[in-house]
Amino acid sequence: MPQELLDAFSAETGIAVEYIGYDTPEEVLAAWEQGAAYDLVIIGNQFISGLVSDKKIASINYANIPNARNLSANFRDLAFDPGNRYSVVYQWGTTGLLIRTDLLERPIMRWSDLWDPALDGKILLWPIPRDAVSVLLKSLGFSVNTTNPAHLATALERAPDFARRLGWVGEGVDTVTQYLVSGEYAVALGWTYDALDAQRQSNNIAYILPGEGTILWVDCFVLPATSTRQALAEQFIDFFLRPEMSALVTNQLGVATANDAARPLIDTALRNNQAIFPELAVLQRAELEMPLDPVTQARYDEIWNVFRAAQP
Repeated sequence: MPQELLDAFSAETGIAVEYIGYDTPEEVLAAWEQGAAYDLVIIGNQFISGLVSDKKIASINYANIPNARNLSANFRDLAFDPGNRYSVVYQWGTTGLLIRTDLLERPIMRWSDLWDPALDGKILLWPIPRDAVSVLLKSLGFSVNTTNPAHLATALERAPDFARRLGWVGEGVDTVTQYLVSGEYAVALGWTYDALDAQRQSNNIAYILPGEGTILWVDCFVLPATSTRQALAEQFIDFFLRPEMSALVTNQLGVATANDAARPLIDTALRNNQAIFPELAVLQRAELEMPLDPVTQARYDEIWNVFRAAQP
């Protein structure tokens, strides 16, 4: 989150904001479970239903968030949170592959191309369990939300071979840029902010949305049930939903906003960038990672454990 937004909120309200970043969702969930106190958390959509079931998050009082009217109808009443009772969309985007076009023997157009033997040792993933398993599933032609036992058995069988062919982003690293610019890796899982950062440093880096379909992600604000400052957290959400504040996030981070009122304030190049605000045809082929039932989640966890155990 841009420091400029935090500073603007503090300047207007006199309230200091302590912003704590994390490398993976699992990291913040573990800290939360161990008693870490937060007033507001940004978390991926796939975790929200579980947090609701576990009574970890509180319902939102929209009387304190009048700027929620600025949210696009496309980001209201979504399947993971009917009625937006427990979450407000912060940002969203596509998942794709960043490629060093000058280091590849053949172009990469699909997730399945990751199995090309020429890419052995040249692929980089983030050590985020659900995202890594999703890439494996897409590369095998399966849905990122599959519950099909045969699909999951195949993924479990192929996970070690896939893992031995790739590397992992290091702890505390913000983007994959350094790995691609140095030539250490030729292909990396990434998002639009990775692409924008990398392309500022090299003309040989392209961002592609594979032909089988991108994986959409949605980060949301949620209110920890243990917080005693819910109204203050809602005040911050409302501040963020001002058009100029939501536009600030997109302009600085290169990620899409769900705030319709912010669109005119977004830099034209970003607003017209199809990787950030993709056209309808791309969205129709896309998948959104959804919460998994406990049995299926256990299978995904098993795949992840085999995946990591087999890495070089």
